[in-house]
Order: sequence, then structure tokens, then C-alpha cells
Amino acid sequence: MKTTFVSSQAVAKATRLSVMKMQGDVAKHSQELSSGRWADVGLQLGHRTGHAVELRQEMGRIDAILDTNGMVASRLDTSQAALKGVRETAEQTVATLVTLRNNPAAAGIAGPQAALDLKSMTATLNTNFNGQHIFAGINTDVKPIADYATTPPSPAKAAVDAAFLARFGMAQTDPAVSSIPAADMADFLDNQFTALFDDPAWSAWSSASDTNVKSRISTSELVDTSVNTNERSIRKLAMTYTMLSDLGGERLAPETYQAVVRKATEVAGGAVSDLANLQGRLGVAENRVKTANEKLTIQRDILNKEVLGLEGVDKYDTAARLNELMTQVEMSYSVTARIRQLSLLKYI
Repeated sequence: MKTTFVSSQAVAKATRLSVMKMQGDVAKHSQELSSGRWADVGLQLGHRTGHAVELRQEMGRIDAILDTNGMVASRLDTSQAALKGVRETAEQTVATLVTLRNNPAAAGIAGPQAALDLKSMTATLNTNFNGQHIFAGINTDVKPIADYATTPPSPAKAAVDAAFLARFGMAQTDPAVSSIPAADMADFLDNQFTALFDDPAWSAWSSASDTNVKSRISTSELVDTSVNTNERSIRKLAMTYTMLSDLGGERLAPETYQAVVRKATEVAGGAVSDLANLQGRLGVAENRVKTANEKLTIQRDILNKEVLGLEGVDKYDTAARLNELMTQVEMSYSVTARIRQLSLLKYI
């Protein structure tokens, strides 16, 4: 017959091992209670683990699109605000032109104001968002539109000066511009001057791409989420401000200046209408992003429920088990302490 050696040390060691195991279980259940999911999902789900991984990957993809859509929405908001400012300035210009038709004496202040409006529009269209120029199409790393009034003269300014000199044989600042007939000025505006704002001459103004930025706003939708400075409305405004500020202005004969005002009124009115259409296009994109976000959020909620159904723990059951384990650990501590106090010396 074999007997097992028993001592207070052996009993204490066995109790200590039991306590260590229970401490591990306490840590596991504490983690499950705080996270709401199994501590070891793979062990718990077995062959269903792959399905849980697929669901989480799809949720991650949706989260990434939602994050991107947040950036897209902010960029669209910035673009809308910029175009609103440009359009309001253009509307003020149209109102000023109506005044000029009724009061030619106001020509002296119209030119400088048009120069300021051109400078303001240029600064607005060169707005960047997160380091990217929002009106440059896919050329987001370059300023989309060049400053007109620079030293030395910009390519756009040089082209206007060359066209004026070739047609009239004088510079815009020459006092002799007062001799230019109204019919000649109207013909110049309709032909040589207008050509400066068509391709390929427009490249002197704009470095933007005709291709707008496209954004994936859902797993199946890809939409244009920008506009660029090659749009007709921008060209028309540049033409309007330039003809008012840099084609002789108040130096022209009254009839000739009225020819400039009539053309500017026509072009600016078209620009305002075109800008409204641009804002409408961006508004459609904004609405599609909003709708896509709503659908993606619903999809994510459905996927999240499925994941919780696979990986989620019953928090009430887990809390009960944790309380039971804590009670057992405390009792084990008490028993271990009493066993350690056992000694033959107390009975000798």
C-alpha cells in the first residue's frame, strides 16, 4: 500500500495554485465584462471565427468610407462657401454695370473696383483644404488660377496687352484710346478679346485640370466632388473684370465705354447663371454623400449586431461569474492564511 505525503506546505501550495487559476479567470471575465466580447473569440467560436473576421473586415471598410465621406463633405462645404462669395461679388458687379449704363460718370470708380474683384476672386479660387487646392481638378498640388496684376506682368496680362496693341496700335494707358470707335471696341471684345478666355489661351490663366476629383462615397458609388477654374463661369468673370479694369476705362470715349459696359453686363449675367449651376452640381454631390452616409450607417449597424451576436457575452451572466470567483478567491486567501499558521511547535 502506498501513502501520499501530506504536509501543511503541500496543502498551501495546492491552494495557491488554485488561487492563481481563479485569478486568471477573474482577469478574463473582467476583460469580457468591460469589452462586451469573449476574451478568446477564436476559442469560443471555433469554426465560426472566419465569419466573424469577415464581418469585422466589412465594418472596417464601411468605417473607412464614412471617414473619407466626412472629408469629402467638408471639402464640398468649403467649395460651396467659396462659390457663394464669388457669385455674390458677381451679382454686385451686375448691379454696378446697370448703374454705369445710366450714369457713365461712375466709370472712374468701376475700373479699380473690378481690379479688386478680380484679385479677390483669384484668392478665393486658390483656396486649399487640407493642403489641396479645391478648384484645381485633379491637379490639387498647384494653384489653379494665376494672379493677373503682377510685376513683371503675368502671362494673362501680357496676352491682353498684346491683343489690344495688335488691334488698336496703342497701349490701354495711352490717352489716344479716346479715339477708338465704339464699333471697333465691340468687334474687339467679341473676337480677339473673347479668344483670350478660350482654349488654348486660357492656359495663361488656369493651371487646373478639366478632370474633377472623384470620390468613392459608398461601396458602389463614384461621384465628382469638385469643380475647377476651367468652368465657363470662371472664364466669364475673369473676362468681365479684365475688360472693366484694363481696357482703357474712363479714358475711352463715352460711346466706346458703353460698348464695354454692354458686353460686360452680358458676360457677367451669364457668369452668375453659370455659377448657380455649378453650386447646384455641388449640391447634388452633397446630397448623394449624405444619402450614402445614411445607408452605410444602417449597413454598419446591421453588421455590428451580427458581430455582437457572435462575439458578445451576456454581461449579467459574466458579472455573476465574476462575483462568484471573487468570493472564492477571498475564501482561498483566508484558508491559505490559516494553513500557513499550522505548526507542530504549537502542539509540543
